[in-house]
Amino acid sequence: MSNPTMPTAEKIPVAPSPWTLKAEIYLFAWYMPGNKPLPSFAYAPLESTSAVVTGSKSVGGLGSVQIIRYSESPVGPYDEMLVCPGSFEYEVKEQGKKVTKRNTRVSRIYVSQKHTCYNGRLTWNIPKHLARFEFTSPTPGSTKVRVFPHDTTGDVLEASASSKAFFTATYSPVSYLPYFPFSTSVGKYMGIDFNLVQPPLPAGKGSLGELPGTGKWCKLLPIEYTKKACVGWFDLRQQEKGADVKVADGESEQEEVAGAYSPFENWWPGIRRWNMGLKMEEATIEFGGEIYWDAN
Repeated sequence: MSNPTMPTAEKIPVAPSPWTLKAEIYLFAWYMPGNKPLPSFAYAPLESTSAVVTGSKSVGGLGSVQIIRYSESPVGPYDEMLVCPGSFEYEVKEQGKKVTKRNTRVSRIYVSQKHTCYNGRLTWNIPKHLARFEFTSPTPGSTKVRVFPHDTTGDVLEASASSKAFFTATYSPVSYLPYFPFSTSVGKYMGIDFNLVQPPLPAGKGSLGELPGTGKWCKLLPIEYTKKACVGWFDLRQQEKGADVKVADGESEQEEVAGAYSPFENWWPGIRRWNMGLKMEEATIEFGGEIYWDAN
């Protein structure tokens, strides 16, 4: 089911809800204090211009980042990086009265192909934008990811990737711990509400027609589960240094190999360099059951 306020794009076909996907997931979480404002890069440039998107009050709580490598989906394989910076307040009408509620939200997200970008925005108000993903393995068993967005170059058409990484992380497993089953559905037994509530999105001028806008709010509950989860460490240091190089006066200095988009050493303000998280191998992700309501 697509967001009822939006037309179908000619270039990119609609892949209707529900979706069932197969993937490899890397995730870590941290506590977000409710008394501190979000950094400016919590939103993509397009969404940061929308009063509806940015007008909701951030109230902190459990923040998380996920790197997901989809091997199967209704729109084919793709890579994804998403940011959920805690919960947000929003108003709904119940029995004729305005009621303030709070839920988690994906505030910024990057994907590697246009079909999921278009459909994620259209159907679930997920504010997807394109990016180039780079995966390497610095040491045996580790995985390093770097994300190079299309929307940070200043080009409103978002036609090509930036040379500066928005996010860098290296995951290293704790080798002596066994695999175990894991599902995000355990949240309901722990008093954690994993429902996403996403505000309507502004339309962009993406060169591939991948940035539709929407007109209604959307609530959905993604479920992730696997029989093969393992614990590991995420290194979030963003700045990278190269090997020593000689300069004209014969002294040694460090060559800067790659800068970082974030002004914070460990990407997010207040977060530690090393964070424990999970890798979910051979995981299944289910999207569907969305509920819409008017923005007014």
